[in-house]
Amino acid sequence: MIRHAVAEGWLLLRQRGAVSLVLALALAVPISLAGMGLTIRHWLGPMVGLSGQSSTVAVLLHPRLDDRQRRKWIVDEAAAHPEWLISEVSNEDLVNRLGRWFPYLDELVTSGDASLPPLIEIVTAVPESVAILEDRPEVLAVGPRSSIQQSLGRASRHLAWAMGVLSAILLAGAVLLAAVWVHLELFRHADEITIMRLVGATERTIRGPFLVAVAIPGAVAAVLSIVSSMTATSGLSRLTSDLGLSPITVPPTVLVVQAAAGLVLPVVAAVLTLARHATDELEG
Repeated sequence: MIRHAVAEGWLLLRQRGAVSLVLALALAVPISLAGMGLTIRHWLGPMVGLSGQSSTVAVLLHPRLDDRQRRKWIVDEAAAHPEWLISEVSNEDLVNRLGRWFPYLDELVTSGDASLPPLIEIVTAVPESVAILEDRPEVLAVGPRSSIQQSLGRASRHLAWAMGVLSAILLAGAVLLAAVWVHLELFRHADEITIMRLVGATERTIRGPFLVAVAIPGAVAAVLSIVSSMTATSGLSRLTSDLGLSPITVPPTVLVVQAAAGLVLPVVAAVLTLARHATDELEG
């Protein structure tokens, strides 16, 4: 029976060689794009984690505060906001940081011609919460509260979800394409199938050639999708490396998904389509 299914399926492919090749290419495109989407989603994984990282907000205190008042302010705010990690930047460290933009600042501070306000850094997972300090009389200014890392993480998370949804839609499109192809072939061979049923052929004998005829283009599509996605990923990886980003690599799990999609999904679509066609014929 298996030999008969393979022989008849191969004959069906030979009779419709051009159509079978188009089917393989048409299946390879959505599977390859889905693999690319899953690869990009995997590459975005570390950046998605940035959305949950803490951010550091700079707070400048008023210069009129002495050491005792400054320490008391830090202790009071730490008690009022236990979710904040508050630390004071030393004057030397602050001069070193600002010295990158103001080369003569060190000399001015050393000579006493310039003084710097105390700088406090608050590490928090919700940088917007530091805005409540803006109206405090002890606070001179509150630094930016928008975290680039968190913004990048949120954007990466949204893009990762979009890539996942797009990949699922493309794989569903591959299933629909295989189902349509089998449906058309069933109508094309409707007379032969009717005669086979009249002479007592089993449904397994009838379905076998169609399963083989769709499985072979599916296998070709799997190979083509893997090769094309790896080639495209290599080009994208060179681009990201030139931009200073981490290279993109195809995870082994994505290759397995592409191979399974090419080998399994068309066959599943064919089985469902053949079963529905047989039910309609028996009911009719």
